[in-house]
Amino acid sequence: MKYKIIITAGGTSERIDNVRKITNSSSGKLGALIASKLIELNDSNIEKIYYICSKNAIKPTNSKIEIIEIVDTNDLKLFVEKLLTSEKIDYFVHTMAVSDYTVDFVTTATKITENIKNHPNEDIYDLICHNQDNIKTNKISSYESDLIIKLKRTPKIISIIKKLSPNTHLIGFKLLDGVSKEELVQVATNLLNKNNCDLVVANDLSNIRNGNHLAFIINKNNEYVTASGKEDISLKLIREMFKNA
Repeated sequence: MKYKIIITAGGTSERIDNVRKITNSSSGKLGALIASKLIELNDSNIEKIYYICSKNAIKPTNSKIEIIEIVDTNDLKLFVEKLLTSEKIDYFVHTMAVSDYTVDFVTTATKITENIKNHPNEDIYDLICHNQDNIKTNKISSYESDLIIKLKRTPKIISIIKKLSPNTHLIGFKLLDGVSKEELVQVATNLLNKNNCDLVVANDLSNIRNGNHLAFIINKNNEYVTASGKEDISLKLIREMFKNA
């Protein structure tokens, strides 16, 4: 059987103006390694890998890998929806660090204060959250003071994958920072159950910072495999992916 696989890697960047962005820092190294190992170990069974990544992410090189560069969460959503509704995708490996928030609008504390003063009988929360006096420009002046950036939640990409393609094997990734192993596994298990994942790779940023990239690969039976280092993670993940294939 020939498989079609989507791998997301790197991090998204949400635009503040045309020169400034809020960026999730992720090199994409693990995603690139997984893609390369998939080809190395299962070349004859792979038809194509769609590698969706940020511009600066590490990219694997192979004729079976199509690189799709995206910038923000909305770009990612559009490509994911397009691929899942137009092709039969067998595996979706979602390593990308997707921004939880994007910019709603940019204003200043002065503008918000004036707006509240000018509308004394209106709800303050509503005046702040639905402020009409925003800075609308391609590039915010460097002389602006007391800037306020209001953020709004981005769509959860992982939550739409099984809805669009129920038979796709979904591998999610969960990253926390400085938590116990028990909490990390529990939160990752919750992610697995909520989004109908087949596997979830749980990481703790404190381990990655210290150079010992420890991860737990959790399956639907609440069992997990421990892996250490990106190569070990990629090899054990691929083994778990194709365990029952």
